[in-house]
Amino acid sequence: MEKKDLKLIREGAAELFVHSTDKDSIPSKSMQVFYNKKMEINRDISCLAVTAYNKLFNQESLNIVDSMAASGISSIRMLKECKNIKRIYINDLNPVAIDLIHKNLSLNNLDDSPIEIEVSRKDANLLFSEIAQKSYTKFKKEELKPNVISIDPFGTPNLYIDSAFKAIQKIKGMICITATDTPVLFGLRPKTCIRKYMAKPLHTEYCKEIGARILIYFISRMANVNKIGITPLLTFYSGHFIRIFALTFKNQKNISTLFKYYGYIVHCNNCGYRNTYQDNILKIPSECPICDKKDKFDYAGPLWIEKIHNKSFLKIIINSNENINYSNKKKISKILQFAIDEIDMPASYYDIHKISKKLKLQSVPKMDIVLNKIRQAGYKASRTHFEFTSIKTNMKIDVIKKTLLETQI
Repeated sequence: MEKKDLKLIREGAAELFVHSTDKDSIPSKSMQVFYNKKMEINRDISCLAVTAYNKLFNQESLNIVDSMAASGISSIRMLKECKNIKRIYINDLNPVAIDLIHKNLSLNNLDDSPIEIEVSRKDANLLFSEIAQKSYTKFKKEELKPNVISIDPFGTPNLYIDSAFKAIQKIKGMICITATDTPVLFGLRPKTCIRKYMAKPLHTEYCKEIGARILIYFISRMANVNKIGITPLLTFYSGHFIRIFALTFKNQKNISTLFKYYGYIVHCNNCGYRNTYQDNILKIPSECPICDKKDKFDYAGPLWIEKIHNKSFLKIIINSNENINYSNKKKISKILQFAIDEIDMPASYYDIHKISKKLKLQSVPKMDIVLNKIRQAGYKASRTHFEFTSIKTNMKIDVIKKTLLETQI
């Protein structure tokens, strides 16, 4: 690979070589080494999340695995932006990517870093299996299980989650998982979702949250298979991907309590009613309690019906973001503040623009006016990071419609 074939770019605290032919191309598997500029916010928040994890849950030196590193940008940014890293595995199956990773490490003066940097060309599942096997070699104290594992594939992460849980630290490890197969999770390809994630999706106005909750459920069940439980720390959607950060724990009694967080969402395609039901599919009603329709009543699940964020974790990330000049700084702040606002709200959200259109309102009421009216009526209400034109509330859809009509008087 000649340097004339490479272009130099900057992202966060890192400089990066990318292939000239890849720089401005549409992200695809045909790229020589995968790089997606739109995923920069993913990498921004991932660096902030590693810092928050180190402060809140694990003050020791960190052992990190970047299992699908591509150009190495995520790993290099962590090495330059995060503190207290002892070891990092930078892995990719693509031999061209490995060559580029070495060039980018040199570019960022990391060749002689005191941090243990292990670059490898392996299938991610093989890497996880080797790490898990090494951890059983008791006489080697340095072969401890990683604190942080990142899985960031092109498409579904489902093939790698089971083996990742075999490799990760069982108590207070952080697993970071991205899914970019959003048409599957959002209900456009329901049969594929059932096959990949063992859950039925729904293509509704709040399908982004349904997809995220299906992904958390799947991650949690894969953890359970490995005698681990997870607690979601941050779940966020942006553009075309979902990213989950979750903390591991190991206690069979506590793992069993997670089962009450697995459930279903029912939805009426006629009036827009929705509700969550815990655990047992037999509890799901057969008709809508508002409009009495049976043929328009549907469900999604099983999926995660509990909290999807941790407030303490998010507050540390927000504070850290204030002190860093990321190009996505304002957007990150907005996403995370909305995520804090929605922590204690019900699953699902209501798109005010779409409801206003159905009601044929002369104008879409301002979000603050709608939120204040709902709160004044004695209900909870917040914005949501999943959709900036939507709100979360425990007010039912028929009352929401009346409230929106009242804003026109």
